Amino acid sequence: MAPSSSKNATKRALKGFSIFEIAIVLVIIGILAAMTGPAMSRIVRHQRVNRASMIIVSDMQNAFAVAARQREPVRVQADASTRSYQFVDRKTGAVLRIRAFYGDTSEYRLSSLVFNPTTFDVFPNGVSSSPVTIDLANGDYSKRITASTAGFVRLVP
Repeated sequence: MAPSSSKNATKRALKGFSIFEIAIVLVIIGILAAMTGPAMSRIVRHQRVNRASMIIVSDMQNAFAVAARQREPVRVQADASTRSYQFVDRKTGAVLRIRAFYGDTSEYRLSSLVFNPTTFDVFPNGVSSSPVTIDLANGDYSKRITASTAGFVRLVP
């Protein structure tokens, strides 16, 4: 009986995974990660642009509301090099809001933010000095926002 009990002990010690089996599983996981990495990067870029575009649409609508509420014109000034814009009280020059979409402090990290024209005024009666086109992008994905002189702000699909 002694020999059979040592056989059972040897069989119990051999249970588990071999180094080769673990290596195969790690290689498969690595291949799957390499395949999904670029897709995840693309999804993150798209989400950053989509969220930034919704914020800009909201801010532009807010510019029209602030001008009406304060009964004073509001100037919107954009800076493409810093990918930011600010709302300024045209009468006093006080900065009402600054929004930036670049650098490590921004969750959006846009590669471009271009306003055309770079400066425009929003008047209390709900009109602006000119129609505005805003182009924003992160890598190869971009969106366009338009604002009419009548205050209609929309995200172009």
